[in-house]
Amino acid sequence: MYLLGLATWFVPLGIQMVLFPWLVAVVLHMDAFAVGAAQAALMAPSLLFLPLGGLVADRGNARRLLLRYHLLYAVPPLALALVLWGGGLSYPLLIAYGLIAGSISAFAIPTRDALLPVMAPKGGLPRAVALATALQFGGQLLGIACASTADRFGPLPLLLLHASLLLLGCLAVARLPDPPPHPPAEHPGFWRSVGEGVSVAAKSDQIWPVLLLNLGVGIFYVGPFMAILPLVVRDNYHGSAGELAIVNLAFWAATIVAAVAFAGLARRFTLRGRLISLAVAVGTVVLVAMASLPSFPLFVALNFVWGLGAGITMTQSRTVVQIVAPATHRARLMSLFQLCLGGGGPIGALMTGTLCSIWGLQVAMLLPALAMMLLIGVVLLRSQLWSMRTVE
Repeated sequence: MYLLGLATWFVPLGIQMVLFPWLVAVVLHMDAFAVGAAQAALMAPSLLFLPLGGLVADRGNARRLLLRYHLLYAVPPLALALVLWGGGLSYPLLIAYGLIAGSISAFAIPTRDALLPVMAPKGGLPRAVALATALQFGGQLLGIACASTADRFGPLPLLLLHASLLLLGCLAVARLPDPPPHPPAEHPGFWRSVGEGVSVAAKSDQIWPVLLLNLGVGIFYVGPFMAILPLVVRDNYHGSAGELAIVNLAFWAATIVAAVAFAGLARRFTLRGRLISLAVAVGTVVLVAMASLPSFPLFVALNFVWGLGAGITMTQSRTVVQIVAPATHRARLMSLFQLCLGGGGPIGALMTGTLCSIWGLQVAMLLPALAMMLLIGVVLLRSQLWSMRTVE
Protein backbone atom coordinates (compact mmCIF):
# COMPACT_ATOMS: atom_id res chain seq x y z
CA MET A 1 0.00 0.00 0.00
CA TYR A 2 2.89 2.36 0.73
CA LEU A 3 4.29 1.87 -2.77
CA LEU A 4 0.84 2.26 -4.36
CA GLY A 5 0.37 5.53 -2.51
CA LEU A 6 3.82 6.59 -3.70
CA ALA A 7 2.91 5.82 -7.32
CA THR A 8 -0.35 7.79 -7.16
CA TRP A 9 1.64 10.85 -6.06
CA PHE A 10 4.52 10.68 -8.50
CA VAL A 11 2.59 9.89 -11.71
CA PRO A 12 0.77 13.25 -11.31
CA LEU A 13 4.09 14.87 -10.49
CA GLY A 14 5.50 13.56 -13.78
CA ILE A 15 2.51 15.03 -15.63
CA GLN A 16 3.14 18.36 -13.91
CA MET A 17 6.86 18.30 -14.77
CA VAL A 18 6.08 18.48 -18.49
CA LEU A 19 2.68 20.18 -18.51
CA PHE A 20 3.60 23.16 -16.32
CA PRO A 21 6.64 24.38 -18.33
CA TRP A 22 4.77 23.53 -21.55
CA LEU A 23 1.94 25.86 -20.54
CA VAL A 24 4.42 28.62 -19.69
CA ALA A 25 6.90 28.29 -22.56
CA VAL A 26 4.80 26.93 -25.44
CA VAL A 27 1.17 27.94 -24.79
CA LEU A 28 1.85 31.39 -23.31
CA HIS A 29 5.15 31.91 -25.24
CA MET A 30 6.95 33.44 -22.24
CA ASP A 31 10.65 34.37 -22.37
CA ALA A 32 13.57 32.71 -20.57
CA PHE A 33 13.33 34.83 -17.42
CA ALA A 34 9.58 34.21 -17.11
CA VAL A 35 10.05 30.44 -17.52
CA GLY A 36 12.74 30.46 -14.83
CA ALA A 37 10.54 32.55 -12.51
CA ALA A 38 7.58 30.19 -13.00
CA GLN A 39 9.68 27.12 -12.22
CA ALA A 40 11.07 28.96 -9.19
CA ALA A 41 7.49 29.59 -7.99
CA LEU A 42 6.77 25.87 -8.21
CA MET A 43 9.87 24.98 -6.17
CA ALA A 44 10.23 28.04 -3.89
CA PRO A 45 7.76 26.89 -1.19
CA SER A 46 10.30 24.22 -0.27
CA LEU A 47 12.46 26.97 1.19
CA LEU A 48 9.67 27.99 3.56
CA PHE A 49 7.69 24.87 4.33
CA LEU A 50 9.96 21.80 4.18
CA PRO A 51 11.39 22.38 7.69
CA LEU A 52 7.87 22.95 9.05
CA GLY A 53 6.65 19.83 7.22
CA GLY A 54 9.44 17.78 8.81
CA LEU A 55 8.64 19.13 12.26
CA VAL A 56 4.92 18.39 11.87
CA ALA A 57 5.71 14.83 10.72
CA ASP A 58 8.09 14.26 13.68
CA ARG A 59 5.33 15.27 16.10
CA GLY A 60 2.17 13.93 14.41
CA ASN A 61 0.70 10.81 12.84
CA ALA A 62 2.47 10.60 9.48
CA ARG A 63 -0.17 8.37 7.86
CA ARG A 64 -3.07 10.69 8.69
CA LEU A 65 -1.07 13.72 7.60
CA LEU A 66 -0.19 12.12 4.27
CA LEU A 67 -3.87 11.32 3.66
CA ARG A 68 -4.76 15.00 4.09
CA TYR A 69 -1.96 16.08 1.76
CA HIS A 70 -3.25 13.77 -0.99
CA LEU A 71 -6.68 15.39 -0.72
CA LEU A 72 -5.28 18.91 -0.77
CA TYR A 73 -2.88 18.25 -3.67
CA ALA A 74 -5.83 17.26 -5.91
CA VAL A 75 -7.36 20.75 -5.61
CA PRO A 76 -4.89 22.89 -7.69
CA PRO A 77 -5.12 20.79 -10.91
CA LEU A 78 -8.92 20.73 -10.64
CA ALA A 79 -8.99 24.52 -10.21
CA LEU A 80 -6.61 25.02 -13.15
CA ALA A 81 -8.73 22.70 -15.31
CA LEU A 82 -11.81 24.78 -14.48
CA VAL A 83 -10.03 28.00 -15.45
CA LEU A 84 -8.71 26.50 -18.70
CA TRP A 85 -12.19 25.24 -19.56
CA GLY A 86 -13.38 28.85 -19.23
CA GLY A 87 -10.50 30.15 -21.37
CA GLY A 88 -8.84 32.17 -18.59
CA LEU A 89 -5.25 30.88 -18.62
CA SER A 90 -2.69 33.55 -17.65
CA TYR A 91 0.87 33.78 -16.38
CA PRO A 92 -0.12 35.08 -12.88
CA LEU A 93 -2.51 32.15 -12.58
CA LEU A 94 0.28 29.66 -13.29
CA ILE A 95 2.49 31.40 -10.72
CA ALA A 96 -0.30 31.00 -8.15
CA TYR A 97 -0.72 27.35 -9.14
CA GLY A 98 3.01 26.75 -8.68
CA LEU A 99 3.09 28.37 -5.24
CA ILE A 100 0.07 26.42 -3.94
CA ALA A 101 1.11 23.04 -5.38
CA GLY A 102 4.70 23.52 -4.20
CA SER A 103 3.55 24.38 -0.67
CA ILE A 104 1.47 21.21 -0.30
CA SER A 105 4.27 19.08 -1.73
CA ALA A 106 6.75 20.56 0.75
CA PHE A 107 4.67 19.18 3.65
CA ALA A 108 4.11 15.77 2.03
CA ILE A 109 7.74 14.92 1.17
CA PRO A 110 9.22 14.59 4.70
CA THR A 111 6.01 12.95 5.93
CA ARG A 112 6.32 10.18 3.33
CA ASP A 113 10.04 9.76 4.06
CA ALA A 114 9.31 9.43 7.79
CA LEU A 115 6.90 6.55 7.05
CA LEU A 116 9.38 4.55 4.96
CA PRO A 117 11.55 3.12 7.78
CA VAL A 118 8.37 2.05 9.60
CA MET A 119 7.16 0.11 6.54
CA ALA A 120 10.57 -1.39 5.62
CA PRO A 121 11.45 -4.87 6.95
CA LYS A 122 14.18 -5.08 9.55
CA GLY A 123 17.60 -4.81 7.94
CA GLY A 124 16.05 -3.93 4.58
CA LEU A 125 16.12 -0.14 4.67
CA PRO A 126 18.73 0.37 1.89
CA ARG A 127 16.73 -1.89 -0.45
CA ALA A 128 13.47 -0.18 0.56
CA VAL A 129 14.96 3.24 -0.20
CA ALA A 130 16.17 2.04 -3.60
CA LEU A 131 12.80 0.47 -4.45
CA ALA A 132 10.89 3.57 -3.34
CA THR A 133 13.22 5.75 -5.39
CA ALA A 134 12.80 3.50 -8.44
CA LEU A 135 9.02 3.60 -8.11
CA GLN A 136 9.14 7.36 -7.62
CA PHE A 137 11.07 7.79 -10.85
CA GLY A 138 8.91 5.16 -12.60
CA GLY A 139 5.78 7.07 -11.64
CA GLN A 140 7.30 10.29 -12.93
CA LEU A 141 8.25 8.53 -16.16
CA LEU A 142 4.68 7.31 -16.68
CA GLY A 143 3.37 10.78 -15.95
CA ILE A 144 5.83 12.31 -18.43
CA ALA A 145 4.68 9.83 -21.09
CA CYS A 146 1.07 10.87 -20.45
CA ALA A 147 2.01 14.56 -20.64
CA SER A 148 3.66 14.04 -24.04
CA THR A 149 0.11 13.90 -25.47
CA ALA A 150 -0.58 17.52 -24.48
CA ASP A 151 -0.13 18.76 -28.06
CA ARG A 152 -2.73 16.24 -29.28
CA PHE A 153 -5.37 16.23 -26.55
CA GLY A 154 -4.74 19.48 -24.70
CA PRO A 155 -4.15 20.05 -20.98
CA LEU A 156 -7.67 19.41 -19.63
CA PRO A 157 -7.63 15.56 -19.71
CA LEU A 158 -4.17 15.55 -18.15
CA LEU A 159 -5.21 17.83 -15.29
CA LEU A 160 -8.24 15.64 -14.57
CA LEU A 161 -6.04 12.52 -14.62
CA HIS A 162 -3.63 14.30 -12.26
CA ALA A 163 -6.36 14.96 -9.70
CA SER A 164 -8.03 11.54 -10.07
CA LEU A 165 -4.81 9.65 -9.31
CA LEU A 166 -4.19 11.70 -6.18
CA LEU A 167 -7.70 10.93 -4.94
CA LEU A 168 -7.12 7.24 -5.71
CA GLY A 169 -3.98 7.43 -3.58
CA CYS A 170 -6.12 8.37 -0.60
CA LEU A 171 -7.49 4.81 -0.59
CA ALA A 172 -3.97 3.34 -0.46
CA VAL A 173 -2.75 5.68 2.29
CA ALA A 174 -5.90 5.06 4.35
CA ARG A 175 -5.06 1.32 4.46
CA LEU A 176 -1.54 1.81 5.81
CA PRO A 177 -0.95 0.94 9.48
CA ASP A 178 -0.39 3.79 11.88
CA PRO A 179 3.26 4.36 12.84
CA PRO A 180 4.26 3.83 16.49
CA PRO A 181 3.19 6.77 18.68
CA HIS A 182 5.83 9.32 19.56
CA PRO A 183 7.15 9.05 23.13
CA PRO A 184 5.87 11.78 25.48
CA ALA A 185 8.18 14.77 25.40
CA GLU A 186 8.19 18.50 25.83
CA HIS A 187 8.24 20.19 22.46
CA PRO A 188 10.35 23.33 22.10
CA GLY A 189 9.36 26.14 19.75
CA PHE A 190 9.51 25.90 15.97
CA TRP A 191 12.88 27.57 15.40
CA ARG A 192 14.54 25.67 18.23
CA SER A 193 13.16 22.38 16.87
CA VAL A 194 14.40 23.18 13.37
CA GLY A 195 17.73 24.23 14.86
CA GLU A 196 18.00 20.85 16.59
CA GLY A 197 17.69 19.12 13.21
CA VAL A 198 20.35 21.37 11.68
CA SER A 199 22.62 20.75 14.67
CA VAL A 200 22.28 16.97 14.36
CA ALA A 201 23.14 17.20 10.65
CA ALA A 202 26.12 19.51 11.23
CA LYS A 203 27.58 17.19 13.90
CA SER A 204 27.34 14.12 11.67
CA ASP A 205 30.46 13.46 9.60
CA GLN A 206 28.31 11.52 7.13
CA ILE A 207 25.24 13.72 6.78
CA TRP A 208 26.60 17.25 6.27
CA PRO A 209 28.75 16.57 3.17
CA VAL A 210 25.83 14.69 1.59
CA LEU A 211 23.49 17.60 2.30
CA LEU A 212 25.98 20.13 0.92
CA LEU A 213 26.44 18.21 -2.33
CA ASN A 214 22.68 17.88 -2.70
CA LEU A 215 22.32 21.63 -2.22
CA GLY A 216 24.75 22.03 -5.11
CA VAL A 217 22.70 19.54 -7.15
CA GLY A 218 19.57 21.59 -6.46
CA ILE A 219 21.14 24.90 -7.50
CA PHE A 220 23.44 23.85 -10.35
CA TYR A 221 21.59 20.82 -11.80
CA VAL A 222 17.88 21.03 -10.94
CA GLY A 223 17.78 24.72 -11.87
CA PRO A 224 19.15 24.26 -15.41
CA PHE A 225 17.10 21.08 -15.88
CA MET A 226 13.85 22.84 -14.99
CA ALA A 227 14.44 26.26 -16.55
CA ILE A 228 16.89 25.79 -19.43
CA LEU A 229 16.02 22.42 -20.98
CA PRO A 230 12.50 23.51 -22.04
CA LEU A 231 14.08 26.54 -23.74
CA VAL A 232 16.76 24.43 -25.46
CA VAL A 233 14.05 22.12 -26.80
CA ARG A 234 11.93 25.05 -27.97
CA ASP A 235 14.58 27.43 -29.34
CA ASN A 236 17.41 25.17 -30.51
CA TYR A 237 15.56 22.01 -31.56
CA HIS A 238 12.24 23.73 -32.40
CA GLY A 239 10.34 21.13 -30.42
CA SER A 240 7.17 21.14 -28.34
CA ALA A 241 5.58 18.90 -25.68
CA GLY A 242 6.55 15.68 -27.50
CA GLU A 243 10.26 16.53 -27.71
CA LEU A 244 10.27 17.88 -24.16
CA ALA A 245 8.72 14.61 -22.99
CA ILE A 246 11.39 12.59 -24.85
CA VAL A 247 14.16 14.50 -23.05
CA ASN A 248 12.44 13.96 -19.70
CA LEU A 249 11.76 10.30 -20.46
CA ALA A 250 15.43 9.68 -21.23
CA PHE A 251 16.50 11.27 -17.95
CA TRP A 252 13.96 9.56 -15.72
CA ALA A 253 14.27 6.18 -17.44
CA ALA A 254 17.96 6.24 -16.57
CA THR A 255 17.21 7.09 -12.94
CA ILE A 256 14.94 4.03 -12.78
CA VAL A 257 17.68 1.81 -14.23
CA ALA A 258 20.13 3.09 -11.60
CA ALA A 259 17.64 2.82 -8.72
CA VAL A 260 16.54 -0.72 -9.64
CA ALA A 261 20.17 -1.81 -9.98
CA PHE A 262 20.94 -0.53 -6.49
CA ALA A 263 17.81 -2.16 -5.08
CA GLY A 264 19.41 -5.50 -5.94
CA LEU A 265 22.92 -4.49 -4.85
CA ALA A 266 22.00 -2.32 -1.84
CA ARG A 267 23.82 -4.38 0.80
CA ARG A 268 26.98 -4.89 -1.24
CA PHE A 269 27.95 -1.22 -1.17
CA THR A 270 29.19 0.54 1.92
CA LEU A 271 31.31 3.30 0.36
CA ARG A 272 28.22 5.31 -0.42
CA GLY A 273 29.99 8.67 -0.21
CA ARG A 274 32.35 7.64 -2.99
CA LEU A 275 29.42 6.63 -5.20
CA ILE A 276 27.70 9.97 -4.54
CA SER A 277 30.86 11.92 -5.41
CA LEU A 278 31.38 10.11 -8.70
CA ALA A 279 27.70 10.31 -9.67
CA VAL A 280 27.53 14.06 -9.00
CA ALA A 281 30.73 14.57 -11.01
CA VAL A 282 29.07 12.92 -14.02
CA GLY A 283 26.61 15.80 -14.15
CA THR A 284 29.35 18.38 -14.69
CA VAL A 285 30.62 16.50 -17.73
CA VAL A 286 27.10 16.15 -19.12
CA LEU A 287 26.28 19.85 -18.71
CA VAL A 288 29.49 20.87 -20.48
CA ALA A 289 28.69 18.46 -23.32
CA MET A 290 25.09 19.71 -23.60
CA ALA A 291 26.31 23.30 -23.74
CA SER A 292 27.77 22.50 -27.17
CA LEU A 293 24.14 22.05 -28.36
CA PRO A 294 24.73 18.75 -30.19
CA SER A 295 22.21 16.94 -32.41
CA PHE A 296 18.89 16.13 -30.74
CA PRO A 297 19.55 12.35 -30.47
CA LEU A 298 22.89 13.04 -28.76
CA PHE A 299 21.23 15.60 -26.49
CA VAL A 300 18.71 12.93 -25.45
CA ALA A 301 21.54 10.42 -24.87
CA LEU A 302 23.37 12.91 -22.65
CA ASN A 303 20.22 13.31 -20.57
CA PHE A 304 20.12 9.52 -20.17
CA VAL A 305 23.69 9.53 -18.81
CA TRP A 306 22.79 12.45 -16.54
CA GLY A 307 19.82 10.45 -15.27
CA LEU A 308 22.06 7.49 -14.35
CA GLY A 309 24.11 9.82 -12.16
CA ALA A 310 20.95 11.31 -10.64
CA GLY A 311 19.57 7.86 -9.80
CA ILE A 312 22.77 6.90 -7.97
CA THR A 313 22.95 10.25 -6.16
CA MET A 314 19.32 10.12 -5.02
CA THR A 315 19.31 6.52 -3.79
CA GLN A 316 22.64 6.68 -1.99
CA SER A 317 22.09 10.14 -0.46
CA ARG A 318 18.67 9.19 0.88
CA THR A 319 20.06 5.90 2.21
CA VAL A 320 22.85 7.66 4.09
CA VAL A 321 20.46 10.12 5.77
CA GLN A 322 17.82 7.45 6.54
CA ILE A 323 20.40 5.14 8.14
CA VAL A 324 22.37 7.73 10.10
CA ALA A 325 19.46 9.94 11.27
CA PRO A 326 18.07 9.19 14.75
CA ALA A 327 14.37 8.25 14.73
CA THR A 328 13.45 11.30 16.83
CA HIS A 329 14.82 13.65 14.17
CA ARG A 330 14.41 11.59 10.98
CA ALA A 331 11.63 13.64 9.36
CA ARG A 332 13.44 16.90 10.09
CA LEU A 333 16.69 15.58 8.65
CA MET A 334 14.89 14.23 5.58
CA SER A 335 13.24 17.62 5.21
CA LEU A 336 16.71 19.20 5.28
CA PHE A 337 17.80 16.74 2.60
CA GLN A 338 14.81 17.65 0.43
CA LEU A 339 15.30 21.34 1.26
CA CYS A 340 18.84 21.23 -0.08
CA LEU A 341 17.75 19.37 -3.21
CA GLY A 342 14.37 21.01 -3.87
CA GLY A 343 15.05 24.34 -2.16
CA GLY A 344 18.14 24.88 -4.29
CA GLY A 345 16.00 24.32 -7.38
CA PRO A 346 14.18 27.68 -7.43
CA ILE A 347 17.45 29.50 -6.77
CA GLY A 348 19.05 27.65 -9.68
CA ALA A 349 16.01 28.10 -11.95
CA LEU A 350 15.94 31.86 -11.37
CA MET A 351 19.72 32.13 -11.70
CA THR A 352 19.99 30.12 -14.91
CA GLY A 353 16.91 31.78 -16.41
CA THR A 354 18.58 35.15 -15.79
CA LEU A 355 21.91 33.95 -17.21
CA CYS A 356 20.13 32.63 -20.28
CA SER A 357 18.29 35.90 -20.91
CA ILE A 358 21.57 37.84 -20.70
CA TRP A 359 24.22 35.54 -22.21
CA GLY A 360 22.28 32.74 -23.87
CA LEU A 361 21.66 29.02 -23.46
CA GLN A 362 25.27 27.84 -23.58
CA VAL A 363 26.56 30.09 -20.79
CA ALA A 364 23.53 29.15 -18.65
CA MET A 365 24.72 25.52 -18.77
CA LEU A 366 28.49 26.06 -18.61
CA LEU A 367 28.61 28.28 -15.51
CA PRO A 368 26.60 25.89 -13.26
CA ALA A 369 28.84 23.02 -14.41
CA LEU A 370 31.98 24.94 -13.42
CA ALA A 371 30.47 25.97 -10.07
CA MET A 372 29.56 22.35 -9.32
CA MET A 373 33.10 21.19 -10.11
CA LEU A 374 34.40 23.68 -7.53
CA LEU A 375 31.90 22.55 -4.88
CA ILE A 376 32.76 18.87 -5.37
CA GLY A 377 36.44 19.67 -4.89
CA VAL A 378 35.80 21.66 -1.69
CA VAL A 379 33.59 18.93 -0.16
CA LEU A 380 36.10 16.19 -0.92
CA LEU A 381 38.92 18.22 0.62
CA ARG A 382 37.00 19.23 3.75
CA SER A 383 35.24 15.95 4.60
CA GLN A 384 35.70 12.18 4.74
CA LEU A 385 33.06 11.64 2.05
CA TRP A 386 35.37 9.64 -0.24
CA SER A 387 36.32 7.07 2.41
CA MET A 388 33.25 6.95 4.71
CA ARG A 389 31.29 3.70 5.11
CA THR A 390 27.55 3.63 5.84
CA VAL A 391 25.99 0.36 7.05
CA GLU A 392 22.53 -0.18 8.57
